[in-house]
Amino acid sequence: MPTAIRAAVILSLAAPAALAQPFDGVYEYAFCDDPPYVALTIEGESVAFYETPCTLADAAPQAEPAGAVQYTMSCDHGSGPQASTVVLFFNPDGDLVLRSDGQEDRFVSCAEG
Repeated sequence: MPTAIRAAVILSLAAPAALAQPFDGVYEYAFCDDPPYVALTIEGESVAFYETPCTLADAAPQAEPAGAVQYTMSCDHGSGPQASTVVLFFNPDGDLVLRSDGQEDRFVSCAEG
């Protein structure tokens, strides 16, 4: 296989992994329910927040807390996209925290591993 083709194949296989965001996952609000109540799903730039479609853009790493990333999150509640600034990070317990407008919501991953 020529080197250029081999490089293209390697890049195409690596691309999905490179697109994955550190916050990708399915989360419940505060604690795990049985049956699960999905509150937040993040897959790349696509977000479902209580079934409302949203997108994440303009990622900007933050100094505090460690690993935090600020985004512009645009959600469509039926009247067109509305943008807000949010910060996502994992707290020391491993829970995902969404900070917006001075409020923090904690989400847990209930996926069986």
